[in-house]
Amino acid sequence: MAVLDPDQERFRCDGMTVVHLKGEIDIATAEGVFTRLASAALDNCTVVDLSAVEFIDASGVNALVGAVRSATGAQNHLLFASPPRQLLRILDVLDLHGVLPTHHDTAAACTAHRTDHAVH
Repeated sequence: MAVLDPDQERFRCDGMTVVHLKGEIDIATAEGVFTRLASAALDNCTVVDLSAVEFIDASGVNALVGAVRSATGAQNHLLFASPPRQLLRILDVLDLHGVLPTHHDTAAACTAHRTDHAVH
């Protein structure tokens, strides 16, 4: 599956925010997660650290996709670091790796972002 906006490779990247999520991302918390990520991505490109996420369901995945759409609309990147195994399986089954770019850890996501989207 292609990224949501093919022009995002041309976004100007001036700063980066790291957001740490923990616990469960499910129907009870998905709206709050979406709001938090969409707000963070309004001003800067954002890396989401998922290392402390214990569970994610379909509504959680939908919140992440919605946050990517919001970030793209604001012409910022949203990347995901340390995804739990459950999320990786969902991304495989739904072929969403192009929509939700994941990295091994936060440092790798930040490095990849700087390398791929540096302001010249």
